[in-house]
Amino acid sequence: MIEPSETLRSAARLMTEKHLHCLLVPAEPGRVVAVINLETSIQVLCEGEPEMLDQLLVKDVDDGARAVRARELLIHDCLRLMRMSGVRSVPVVRGLTPVGILSFTDVLRAVSS
Repeated sequence: MIEPSETLRSAARLMTEKHLHCLLVPAEPGRVVAVINLETSIQVLCEGEPEMLDQLLVKDVDDGARAVRARELLIHDCLRLMRMSGVRSVPVVRGLTPVGILSFTDVLRAVSS
């Protein structure tokens, strides 16, 4: 997880150090968590200068990854929602509490083993 007040550089550094492709972003009470991914930082670099990673905060960037995987949904339903939403990773929540992340990579690993 990363706080909304952190910079994009901090998010990119954490994802790189931990070998992650996305992080959960806690939401205000009563709202759903969001996801920030490595592609967001890469897009900022492509559209601007590297200094923008220090100026933009996680809360300033919304990659639209708010589709939520309820624990009761079947995997194929989650994949369909992710595809329709255009996201590769979704938060797994119990109520409004995040308990993990489901990604296309997780699904591919599960079905190929």
